[in-house]
Amino acid sequence: MSNHLTLELMTPEGNLADSIQAIWYASAHSQGEQWLACDGATGLVFPVTGEILLDDKPLAAPYAVQETSTQASKVTFSHDAQFCGIRFNPTVLSELKRNAHPLLAEQSLSEIAEGLQENASLAAFVALISRHFTDNKNINHSNRHSKHLIRNLIELTPLETAYQLAPLSQRQLERQVKDQCGVTPKYFERIYRVKLAKQAIKDNPEMSFADIALECGFTDQPHLIKEFKAIMHITPAKYRKLLKDSQTKQTKLILR
Repeated sequence: MSNHLTLELMTPEGNLADSIQAIWYASAHSQGEQWLACDGATGLVFPVTGEILLDDKPLAAPYAVQETSTQASKVTFSHDAQFCGIRFNPTVLSELKRNAHPLLAEQSLSEIAEGLQENASLAAFVALISRHFTDNKNINHSNRHSKHLIRNLIELTPLETAYQLAPLSQRQLERQVKDQCGVTPKYFERIYRVKLAKQAIKDNPEMSFADIALECGFTDQPHLIKEFKAIMHITPAKYRKLLKDSQTKQTKLILR
């Protein structure tokens, strides 16, 4: 995550993978802040120790719900902070709510928070979550068409092509995605294009922004800069500089 923070991440398999894309645990070494990229998904965050703020608002125990992220969010934390979370696949949180999934019961979430106070670790957190996903009977999968469309957008399938690959009409899909996620398919397309550009900047430090724009489906470099700043709250150039500064600091620590 950053030089201030250690992040442990688990990508679920089996029953968990149908609903959850990531389970994570973070512990701070010093006071700091970190920008989290948006992905159009939702989540749950459990503060364990220390002070944690999301977009300058304190995250109060026992847990906080992260609604659909449409822009980058800033996490600020104290030197002793420990916090962990669940990142749901897009469309899933609304599905779990409709089906009264046991994970989202107030008692279940409180028990998870209490368990973390006794044993704060990624392994313990995964175990606390997994007990609520022994089967998928509480999910009726009425969101399968929306998930299929979004999966195509994640793979950068053009939106019009993604509509054509789906068994429902464009209007039906637009309505379903907006109802289940709070944002339109068009906005998902923007999010994932920026996400791809972010990864390209990270993987290719010397690549020109014009070439990155072309590779990631933007009309030109100004279009890349405008979209990147709107969603990430930072320009591509600033993001590249932060990456280089971070790598320089890490190199200095290794040489000491």
